[in-house]
Amino acid sequence: MPAKTSKIITVGRSFGAGGMTVGKLVADSLEIPYYDMGILKETAEKSGLAEKYLESIDEKEINDSALYLSVGFMTPAYTSVRQIAANAQREVIEKIASEGPCVIVGRRADELLKGKHKLLRVFIAAEMEDRIARIMERDGLDEKAARKKVSRADKERASYYNQFGGENWGVASNYDICLNTSFMSYEEAARIITELAQY
Repeated sequence: MPAKTSKIITVGRSFGAGGMTVGKLVADSLEIPYYDMGILKETAEKSGLAEKYLESIDEKEINDSALYLSVGFMTPAYTSVRQIAANAQREVIEKIASEGPCVIVGRRADELLKGKHKLLRVFIAAEMEDRIARIMERDGLDEKAARKKVSRADKERASYYNQFGGENWGVASNYDICLNTSFMSYEEAARIITELAQY
């Protein structure tokens, strides 16, 4: 059965805004594959880096000075661990995109695939207080700890996205549509994205 869309849907999201949930609903509705942290397993296999290590740096800015490879440092052939991880993840995402329409959450997919595929670039946001409440409930945290976690995660995602150049994370003009889940349900957000994806 042919896919219900010809597009690759990339989903950027503020922490606690429900981007993964919305992405899954969209993928289910369009009957296309969904990818998020599972990309890390393929990246680990391709790069030779441990999956646990990749989880620890997932969507976070990496300080090269702490991540030198022991062989080749300060030579023309030197490649940082960050670059190895970034190259492997890019190759995995490009491979996934080459296989046809899908939903990819995070991992700079919108920037990596720009100009190469037919994209629908989505950003899912929500009001800070709503995001904090969701994280309090989801992770069993008090308000202070949840606020700190949300703020830290947003900063890490922005730093990760921005460190390689190109567009800036979370800036509305860099996306085809931005939706705020404080003012609509996850299901309503998914319905809007699904309809756009079918144009």
